[in-house]
Amino acid sequence: MNRIVGIELRRSDALLAGAATAALGVAGLYVLALTGQTALWDQQWTILAVFQRIMLVILWPLALAAGAWQAGRDRRNRIEELLGTTPVSRWRRTGPFALVTAACLAAGYLLVLAAGAPKVAAAAGHPGTGWPAVTLVGVLALVAAGWLGLGVGRLLPYAYTPAVLGVGGLAALLAAIELTRPSEATDPGAALLLPFFTTTISEFEMVAGSVSAGQAGWFGGLAAGGLVLFLARNPVLRLLAVAPPALGLALAAPMLTVPLEEAFPIDPAAVAEVCTTDDGPKVCVSAAHSRELPALVAPAREALRLLAELPDAPTSVHEAAPGLGRPQPAAEAWLDTGNLTATDDPAELTARILAGAGTPLCVRADDDSYLDALRARSVTAAWLHGAHPAPGQIVFGDEQAVRDEMWTTFTALPDDEQVRRVAAVRAAGLTCGDQAAALGIGGGR
Repeated sequence: MNRIVGIELRRSDALLAGAATAALGVAGLYVLALTGQTALWDQQWTILAVFQRIMLVILWPLALAAGAWQAGRDRRNRIEELLGTTPVSRWRRTGPFALVTAACLAAGYLLVLAAGAPKVAAAAGHPGTGWPAVTLVGVLALVAAGWLGLGVGRLLPYAYTPAVLGVGGLAALLAAIELTRPSEATDPGAALLLPFFTTTISEFEMVAGSVSAGQAGWFGGLAAGGLVLFLARNPVLRLLAVAPPALGLALAAPMLTVPLEEAFPIDPAAVAEVCTTDDGPKVCVSAAHSRELPALVAPAREALRLLAELPDAPTSVHEAAPGLGRPQPAAEAWLDTGNLTATDDPAELTARILAGAGTPLCVRADDDSYLDALRARSVTAAWLHGAHPAPGQIVFGDEQAVRDEMWTTFTALPDDEQVRRVAAVRAAGLTCGDQAAALGIGGGR
């Protein structure tokens, strides 16, 4: 058997298909380095696995066309009739051919993962949950494309079949993205039947195990159907090629028709806290950002020192990661995930904790009160820090003039009133209340 596989590797173009898969995939990863966007995939193994799946929008049609090209090898070499007269069964003669095609496509896909591995290993704090299943489903989807191409290429042995399959497959996938776009915000539905994901996920999310299982059933059925179409000589047996995909779809449908929050739920292991263990005030981050903890300790403890002049001041700092599912305790200062990862300047990190007196921003960017909340939080940070503007909170033009005026008005108040209002801003933030109203000053107020 090993000898047969070795001969197939030498005779077929499967190695070329695998190499093209690897080359395009690696280029897709590292072309983002030219614009400094490798954070789209190098923060976690799960994110890398999902990003690889996104690239299947190009790799899947390529595998489809490669399979169809492979299927026409004997006809191109004018030995199809000769091989058909040998006393060896078709299954035994063409089985290794399909096996080599699958192995080379799978190896090419896994090489892309290996190419991204060094950067992920250096950057990831938490590896993520379920990424091996996401990767294996990607392998299965690519193999399904290759075998489906083999089957269609055997059924339609024309010179233009590979090109039509490649271009048609790409057009179909792009059209499917547009057709599923309106519903994917709340219910991905049919989008999960595609070989690729239409969007990446955050470091706090995971692909549900049921989604990976459903996709494995669907692509496994598709692969089996393509293999039957390729190996069967009898027209009746070829008709049976529709049975495996139909069965796979029937089994997968209940697992894939789920709301978005069930398809890509919060990963409990990623949002679990990792905290300091020394004798100083406790500083905690999510497991997904555990590598950020050493750099946060000093700025966080400086923020706690400055917050200490408020009544009922917080005694610890925690990353406000999504999915915490609990209200902010009065004894904790919270730092938004976006603020944690947005800078490596210690003074700016301290100022970001002080904004809102240690409470995260609860107002959405499209809310009418968003700008007022930002202004109130910037004044609060500056007052606690002792200088206006606080580090990293510089704006320009009219907005800077508004904040300067707010600062002048606020610092003209009696000292005890200033303390009372900053404490009120913190109290409002603890319950996601109106922090601008708590500060009591500002343009339009």
